[in-house]
Amino acid sequence: MKTTLSERDGNTVKLTVEVSSEELQEAFDARLRRLSREARLPGFRPGKAPTAMVRRRLGDETILIDAVEERMSGWFSGAMAELGLEAVDHPQIDLEGELPELDRPLGFKATVTVMPEVALGEYKGLKVPKEPVVVEDSEVDTQMDRLRNEFAELRPVTGRGVQKGDFIAADLRATLDGKPVEDLEAGDYVFEVGGERVFAEVEEQVVNMSIDEERTFPVVLPAAFPDDLGGRTVDFTVRVKDIKERELPPLTDKWASEISEFATLLELRQEIRNQIRAGKERAAQQRLIAEALQAAVDNTQVDLPEVMVRNQAEEMLADFKRSLESQGGTLEGYLQAAETTVEQIIETMKPRAANTVKTGLVLDAVAKAEGLEATDEEVSALIAQMAAATRTDVKALENRLRKNGRIEPLREQIVRDKAVDFIAGSAVAEEPAPLDFSIPESVKAAMAAKSASADAPGADSPAAAEAEAPAETPAAAEAEAPARDQAVGNEDMARDAAAEQS
Repeated sequence: MKTTLSERDGNTVKLTVEVSSEELQEAFDARLRRLSREARLPGFRPGKAPTAMVRRRLGDETILIDAVEERMSGWFSGAMAELGLEAVDHPQIDLEGELPELDRPLGFKATVTVMPEVALGEYKGLKVPKEPVVVEDSEVDTQMDRLRNEFAELRPVTGRGVQKGDFIAADLRATLDGKPVEDLEAGDYVFEVGGERVFAEVEEQVVNMSIDEERTFPVVLPAAFPDDLGGRTVDFTVRVKDIKERELPPLTDKWASEISEFATLLELRQEIRNQIRAGKERAAQQRLIAEALQAAVDNTQVDLPEVMVRNQAEEMLADFKRSLESQGGTLEGYLQAAETTVEQIIETMKPRAANTVKTGLVLDAVAKAEGLEATDEEVSALIAQMAAATRTDVKALENRLRKNGRIEPLREQIVRDKAVDFIAGSAVAEEPAPLDFSIPESVKAAMAAKSASADAPGADSPAAAEAEAPAETPAAAEAEAPARDQAVGNEDMARDAAAEQS
């Protein structure tokens, strides 16, 4: 087989392929043998008809056309491999109107979109921001408060009505046009007032109610309420039967030793601080990896084929559909509620899909440039991790993956992970640049000119006004705007910082 790259326009290539007469004959013979095994001719058992009789019955032209259709995919793949190209879409095959003939070479042309060429930019030693990890006392206090709430006791309330934060037991019922609504009946139902486990109207109405007090009020049911009751107004009745308040334990060494392995409150706070710091450090490292990877992607030049972006967007839509179904919803229901279409969703997903595709291509290019590979041991280790996570037999999982052709994607995943580690490992972490509170020189000059004209004799005269005008040119206004915006932003940040500190 002879292959020639006849034309390339971006990611679209045209191949000219010539299949030798010997290869064409071999394909014809293989097809004839298969047909002989499948043929059912009168007087012969299935698969026992003579090859010559099958050939006469079907005709060489029919058999040869079938053979060409059967082998075309293999011939095309071989031609692509010979040229070192990888198709990303189905090819368009053109036999140029000629029927194949035995004893003559078969020529065809193929037009196909191929994997784009990647021009790697800078990906080593990238400078990326990494904010220093700081744990504020207020963050530790918040976690301590959560612990106290977790170990709080509920004590009966006497001498007052319901307050927000109380836990109450109540009988609930509702009627619509005088008839009970079954789904809205409950006895001794316990909930926290303000915990958002019941309708907001209920939480508002029970405040200040006393034990054994009953109150009826209207409630508008949510639009998604079942049995066609969504949006309807029902008469809701609540009878308070018990009120309890949460009593928080005191912050003492004794309490700390009872709920943890630490003997003192100070040790417990230090452990919480360490956990918060560890979480922040992991998050900061993940952000650094993401920043470094995105910088490498942004530095790379690649012309993405539309078909690759479209396919990725469709995969993302399929994932979204599975997510909806896992929560009991459907894509059709979502489309109706959001008043959108599948095509519109795909269009909105395309920018993220394009970045995902480009990221994969960059990682593949980095792996190739740095000679990164996945060993059989690493593939086996990954399969073992997958088996442990799904509580599946390792060998059974490996056999299933091999049968479904999923081993190579796993190998690709390992290589790409190594490429990510390489990019992030060589990145240089920098603290973010401090905010610049200074006023730009151009703004200072404009302000000085304006001040000088204001102080000049006769500043209120028309002539003075004309002299003042240049300070208000568009260039000066544009220069002043960033400083003005920065000043407002700095004031907001200062207020936020003061609020956090207090």
